[in-house]
Amino acid sequence: MSGEPAHGSDHEGAEVHDHEEGHHGPSGWRYWLYTTDHKVIGIIYLWHALVAFALGGLLALVFRTELAINPDNVMLSLSGYNAAVSIHGLTMIFLVILPLQGAFFNYMIPLFIGADEMAWPRMNALGAWGISAALVLMYIPFITNLLGLTGLPDNAGWFAYPPLRSMLNTSGTDFAIMSIWVLGVASLTGGGINFFVTIINERKPELGWFDLPIWIWTVMFTNLLAIYSIPWLLDAWSMVWLERNLGMAFFNARMGGDPLLYQWIWWTFGHPEVYVLVLPGMGIAAEVISRFSERPLYGYKPLLAGLTFVSVASIGVWAHHMYATGLAASRYAFMVFSMVIALGFGIYIYSMIATMWKGRLHLTTPMLFSISVVIGLVYSGMDGFFFRQPATDLEFHSTYFVVGHFHFTIVTVGLFGLLAGLYYWFPLMTGRMYNTKLAKFHAFCTIFGMFGLFFMMAMLGDGTAPGADGTMMMRRYATYVYAPNLQLGHILATGFAFLAGIGQAAFFANLLWSLRSGPEIENPWEDLLSGQNMPSPEWNGFPYRPPTPTSVRDAAADGGPSGDDGDDAVAADGGAPDAPAGDTNGGDD
Repeated sequence: MSGEPAHGSDHEGAEVHDHEEGHHGPSGWRYWLYTTDHKVIGIIYLWHALVAFALGGLLALVFRTELAINPDNVMLSLSGYNAAVSIHGLTMIFLVILPLQGAFFNYMIPLFIGADEMAWPRMNALGAWGISAALVLMYIPFITNLLGLTGLPDNAGWFAYPPLRSMLNTSGTDFAIMSIWVLGVASLTGGGINFFVTIINERKPELGWFDLPIWIWTVMFTNLLAIYSIPWLLDAWSMVWLERNLGMAFFNARMGGDPLLYQWIWWTFGHPEVYVLVLPGMGIAAEVISRFSERPLYGYKPLLAGLTFVSVASIGVWAHHMYATGLAASRYAFMVFSMVIALGFGIYIYSMIATMWKGRLHLTTPMLFSISVVIGLVYSGMDGFFFRQPATDLEFHSTYFVVGHFHFTIVTVGLFGLLAGLYYWFPLMTGRMYNTKLAKFHAFCTIFGMFGLFFMMAMLGDGTAPGADGTMMMRRYATYVYAPNLQLGHILATGFAFLAGIGQAAFFANLLWSLRSGPEIENPWEDLLSGQNMPSPEWNGFPYRPPTPTSVRDAAADGGPSGDDGDDAVAADGGAPDAPAGDTNGGDD
């Protein structure tokens, strides 16, 4: 993340290359602006994601504090509360998780497949700077509103259901639409299509389909779903813009439109998008769990079949979001599709548990987040059954139970997997090691804070929160003056939110300290995992052959770590046998 090419780059930066040739290439900010190096572009994506993460997280703490203070609004107006919630949702979905995925896609795909560069390097750079433009457009209305120049930011909710959005008279809505336009085009051209074509065309010829690490498969499925789903989003929001600004009638019933048309288009995007958000995190968790269990993934081919099934089925389950609109008997077809998709996730959960079973577990920070992915997927899948069944969905559809479920899915599965990847690959991307104690503190606060927060959201929604006495918190409400007894539940939820927020403060402090002062290191896991005979291409390079149970058993027989402590041992944090006491950098986290 410094001003030079990332540590260990296979492709020298423009400045270094030109010096070797006796020329002078761009330096400083021009180096970052003009670069087409996939590693540097990955760092640019990462910085964008981290900035947006801080902004979106602060917004969440603001409106959670509002909910805890009083059943009625105290700090924010009704429109201000709705704007904070709307921009928080848009930020976390489109400007945090997607760019954080893009950071790893850019940096790691060529390393995983033995490619020299992305298929279209210039388009790749365009995708990165499209994130910048989208972030600026999303947050300009906050600044101009504070200066008294414009109205509020977008306050129609991140779903943007008409006729609310098409009728709201705020320039912030148009800024949000433009932001997603820019982001959508950048994601499709510089991102999704580029990543997919790179894997198909640029991988080493000897790397067969079943030699690909499982994370690369999740990347392909993710980008295929993005290529399918994002045009639906752009269509829907373009129609809203045309209705708002040119008076065309699409969704406003008073003008001859139909608001349900928007839902049909939106959810054709919206449910495949859920899998776009979670599949890369699941793939990273699988790689980390295998690596730090010292065992190859259990059932590689069945796991691949399960992920394929999930990806294909995700396109056909979207209408379970619309049971409340009245779908007659067709709702039962979508119920069946929505229920059977759990089979694919069940294979994934079984594979992860079987991989860890009798493995030698190293409870590093990446491993802690990866195990949390599996736990989050179990819970998310269980409460997801309520929304697949029409009868129970109609009961919970308009409550906070939906909010809890959605956050459980996106955060504890999608985001936690990406955080596992950030800790696992941070030394590779920067050449420096982070402080492992702060990393563990971040993991503790984030895992317990987020799980507690989302449990409380679900309990507020189903009426079981402390003091609720069966009263349900309705979603899309800025106040709960109809049920002041819900305040204790909101206080507890906000307490968990601040616990998670403290963890993120430690996270940012750790990253910034590590970039400047962290010990220089090439592979912090080398001593911890030495002798396991489980090569990983981004660390070990090529030639690469995927590990097999036989090769790992042979390594253990030769005195590798799996043979030292038995199959079912659990390694202490810091795991390297010959690391000096108190050393926090030699494979210690």
